[in-house]
Amino acid sequence: MKKFLYTFLIFIMISPAPCVYADDKGTNMVLRAGVSLSDKVPQGFFGTWRIRSTITYTNNKEMFNEITTDFWNLSKVGDVITLTNPVSGAEASVTVEDVKGNQIKFTHTTKSKNAKMIETPTLTLNGENFYGTDKIVIEKYKYGEKISTDVVVYSIKAQKISGSSAQSIFMSER
Repeated sequence: MKKFLYTFLIFIMISPAPCVYADDKGTNMVLRAGVSLSDKVPQGFFGTWRIRSTITYTNNKEMFNEITTDFWNLSKVGDVITLTNPVSGAEASVTVEDVKGNQIKFTHTTKSKNAKMIETPTLTLNGENFYGTDKIVIEKYKYGEKISTDVVVYSIKAQKISGSSAQSIFMSER
């Protein structure tokens, strides 16, 4: 449990990179943009899920739990897909990398001065369930130099708990 909490704390403490950049003189602001694949994500992925993860590979057995159970809520507003954990309160916007039928691949990167975490789930929807992998890479830095890279790949299986968003669980229409 201690290893999981450590990994989770790193995830929460690291903030996402900004989308607006300036040159070294602080001028010429540039807005990063891209094509959104969020409209191609099957509606069945949205909702609250119970996730069971089992390690299939890691280079650091001391850092990661072999088996975990978690909860994810995938929701969408406009072109933004958000993954939240209703138990911990963690929330992150994700970038859809690929959609092929009932399979999606998305990433979430968080960065700080001393660490960077890249999480890449690849999921296949099968009715009220999905399965796939979740790869997490954690890079640690000291004085701007990378000092370590920890990798874990989980095999994941999920069962849908409810709805298409967390709001549908807690709010009812009258």
